[in-house]
Amino acid sequence: MIKQSLSLICIFSVLSLMIFAAKPDSVTPGLQPIHKNVIKFNPTPMILWSWKNVTFSYERILNPRQSISFELGYLVFPKLIADTVIDLVNVTSSEKWGLNATVEYRFYLTKLNSRPVPAGLYIGPYLTYYRYQFKNGLDIFPATVDTTGMIKGDFWAFNLGVELGYQFVFWKRWTLDLVLVGPSVSYYGGKTEITGNLDGSQVQQVNEALYEKLLARFPGITAFSTTGKTFQQTGKLDVFRMGFRYLVQIGFHF
Repeated sequence: MIKQSLSLICIFSVLSLMIFAAKPDSVTPGLQPIHKNVIKFNPTPMILWSWKNVTFSYERILNPRQSISFELGYLVFPKLIADTVIDLVNVTSSEKWGLNATVEYRFYLTKLNSRPVPAGLYIGPYLTYYRYQFKNGLDIFPATVDTTGMIKGDFWAFNLGVELGYQFVFWKRWTLDLVLVGPSVSYYGGKTEITGNLDGSQVQQVNEALYEKLLARFPGITAFSTTGKTFQQTGKLDVFRMGFRYLVQIGFHF
């Protein structure tokens, strides 16, 4: 209830600012943008997870006050499970990949900014999508004979929220884009599939270990509800939580 109330307060506050930003200024017209496009590189996933992550975005200026932005990236996360899982299985092979996609609509607060867009303070809604898949070959070493298995995982997240940020433009060409505050309502979903010579209780133990790893990877999935118990029993994740977005981007304005 407290998180829901905070979400509503955040949403109404940002909507008020968006209405303020979108309202025409009858005294001073918005400054005309020098260029219409910005290509950006987002190093944030590289800093947080792996240097192999590559994420780019494109911002198109629509008018002196608004723009739309699209982002797409290939993500490589650290291993979700280590070489062994609760002394039941040994990981023999590993495949993993992820991606992210984002769309934003920005309202630049031209009444507060002294330079043309895309420079200055902005606010607006965003929608992000994350996907993470992995597949691990297993050796089930308590077995009396050599037994192999497989564990597959597919997890995803949708974040619908609002953001407040500031973009610097240097020498009319280079940009530094900072998303400072970005609360969201987030949906986390996913499932695991485990094959091999494991009984029901052992499968639940593996799912419990995976759930703890997911909590460490995605802190927004809190364990104070029935989510953890459901995941341990079925290997399925289905939960809404509050999320947050922040990033740094370096771009070229043309």
